[in-house]
Amino acid sequence: MTGLDAFIKEYGNQVTVFINNRINESKAPDIIKEACLYSINAGGKRIRPVLFLMTLNALNVEISKKHIAYASSIEMIHTYSLIHDDLPPMDDDDYRRGQPTSHIKYGQAYAILAGDALLNLSFETMLDYASTVKDIAAARDISKASGYEGMVGGQVLDMNKPECVKDILKMYSLKTGALIKTSVVSAAIMAGANKSILKRLNDYAENLGIAFQLRDDFLDKTDINEKTGKPKNSDKKNNKSTYISKRGNLSNEIKLHKHTKNALAAIQPFDGSYDKLRSLAEYLDNRMK
Repeated sequence: MTGLDAFIKEYGNQVTVFINNRINESKAPDIIKEACLYSINAGGKRIRPVLFLMTLNALNVEISKKHIAYASSIEMIHTYSLIHDDLPPMDDDDYRRGQPTSHIKYGQAYAILAGDALLNLSFETMLDYASTVKDIAAARDISKASGYEGMVGGQVLDMNKPECVKDILKMYSLKTGALIKTSVVSAAIMAGANKSILKRLNDYAENLGIAFQLRDDFLDKTDINEKTGKPKNSDKKNNKSTYISKRGNLSNEIKLHKHTKNALAAIQPFDGSYDKLRSLAEYLDNRMK
């Protein structure tokens, strides 16, 4: 097992345990707790919370329970977005991570409420653990990335089916990239990174987010459960505008590698403490699930 694999496994597990404990200890109705945990425990790579913790690690911050709480909040936001994206008025997908989606399992009403619960629990969790001005600033960055200037705005663009490549890439930077970017930037804010480091980490994460979505577009063409756990050609079924549908597989692959290269270039001046961030970018560039 590589150092990257070990980091992802260790901290991914810590995030999962934290979220499970947080939900199980709540006084929420059992059906909502069950629906929330159904989606949380469906698997997933935990890339966003791991990115948050990996950035803190690169900045020589000792990871504490507060940081696990913030990382878990990011994963809760991500899971909420998947639950809502899968709903019939949005992407209308029946499978996610190899199992029936939340609205197929529990019905649309409970799926909506489970997503709402996870989103609100994420903010509650961050505020419970925030103890400094930097913590509040990090929470604000995460909140903004989740809203209409970030992830929600990207979903709006997706539903409007942008035609030109420039608008498609803008959609990627918001719908997928915003939460990936804040996973890095909010950690840097919390760590008190200076403007120069923040700028480079922002550029790293911006390119990483777009590369991540370009790879997702390619993986959409693979078979359900064998790789992604999502239906094959879901984008085509929903008549989605994607870079790969406009430019083809080869151009998509070239564009993907370019953004990965740009991400790596952004943190090239930094020392070996950033090596896990470098390895993660390379892993995501070549991932097959």
